[in-house]
Amino acid sequence: MKKKLTANLGLKILAVLFSVAIWFIVININDPVDKQVFRNIPVEILHEEAVINAGKVYEILDGTDVIDVTVWAKRSILDTLGEENIIATADMQEINFMDTMVRIKLSTNKYSNRLESIGSSTENMLVSIEDLKREQFVISVAPIGEPAEGYIIGNISTDQNAVSVSGPESIVSQVDRAEVSVNAEGLTQDIRTNVSIRLYDKDNKPVEDVNLKKSLDQVLVTLEILETRRVPLGLTFTGEPADGYALTGVVESNPSTVQIAGKGSTIRNISQIDIPDSVLDVTGCIGNLVETVELKQYLPDNVIIAEPDFNGKATITVHIEREITSRIAIDTNEVTIRGVPENMEARIESPEDIVNITVRGLSDHVSALNEAEIAARINLEEYMARNNITELEPGSYEMPLVLNLPEGIRQEEDVSVQVIISDTAAEHNNEE
Repeated sequence: MKKKLTANLGLKILAVLFSVAIWFIVININDPVDKQVFRNIPVEILHEEAVINAGKVYEILDGTDVIDVTVWAKRSILDTLGEENIIATADMQEINFMDTMVRIKLSTNKYSNRLESIGSSTENMLVSIEDLKREQFVISVAPIGEPAEGYIIGNISTDQNAVSVSGPESIVSQVDRAEVSVNAEGLTQDIRTNVSIRLYDKDNKPVEDVNLKKSLDQVLVTLEILETRRVPLGLTFTGEPADGYALTGVVESNPSTVQIAGKGSTIRNISQIDIPDSVLDVTGCIGNLVETVELKQYLPDNVIIAEPDFNGKATITVHIEREITSRIAIDTNEVTIRGVPENMEARIESPEDIVNITVRGLSDHVSALNEAEIAARINLEEYMARNNITELEPGSYEMPLVLNLPEGIRQEEDVSVQVIISDTAAEHNNEE
């Protein structure tokens, strides 16, 4: 029996090997090893915090975080694999900050132990490493367009005043300001709206980079819209100029009117901006009084100056000139005597018919004075009241001569004339 088993041993072994070969051939014909390319496989970044914790940031270069992966395996296996089964990772813990490459590791989540091999178009992910920079920027608001005619933009506010920006130092250093834009075209009332924050460099160009991170993407902006109105200044003054000087009556203001703004009900009740007379005190002045006034302190609450190019100050000039004197001649025969008691008569007794009186006033007024139009009077009732006289007795009295002068002209001196009071009834009885 043993001899039978060992007989032709070589032929038997050869037959087995031949059978195995035939089996392999059949298998490979029916299920051969092949390759398949899976394109645009994203590389998963592992342990990103390792870079951040080191105070650095990274940027992937040349699109090396998306690769093509080739898998070699039996056709039966390849037919069951999809892109979702391909795993590509780059571990940032392995990075050398002096280097620019991170090794890409490849695997599958299916049949990983039955693959012949796996490879990719890129073995390393290329990165740029920079210092991390953080900076805070005040958020400014830039209105676009103008409100409707008769309206202006008032107060502008945001629910957040600043935004923190972080990223590569080279990029963050380009940022000059953070800004939001709000459309104000044709507005007649307040608006509240959420607006995206944009970053700009010194040349007013947007700074945009995928590696820039903002602490806020949007802010809530409130835009106040105010109604405008142009009003004059209400000017009054107090005091008297120095002796020998007088007000001309001219008060100038530059500007003479001001555009103000506020909410409708408030602004519509304002007809002028009143400047207190204490501001324009001409006491003792020997020339024009010039005062610069900060107008906003005299505005009602919640009302503002609506002219952006106006500094809010008005220069007010109260004109004061030196007075001059002039002598005018009064014909005593033309003097009117008033208040003569019943049964009395009064007449002026003067050695001369002409009395000269000095008057004072501004040059323009005095120069325009027409002596022929000046009326002179004596008022007996005023004389009696001033001197506590209840009844005039016949006799001679020295009474002041009062001139009826135009406005701006005053009598410089008191001039008295003798007035003779006589009893007409007594004279009549004597005649009888």
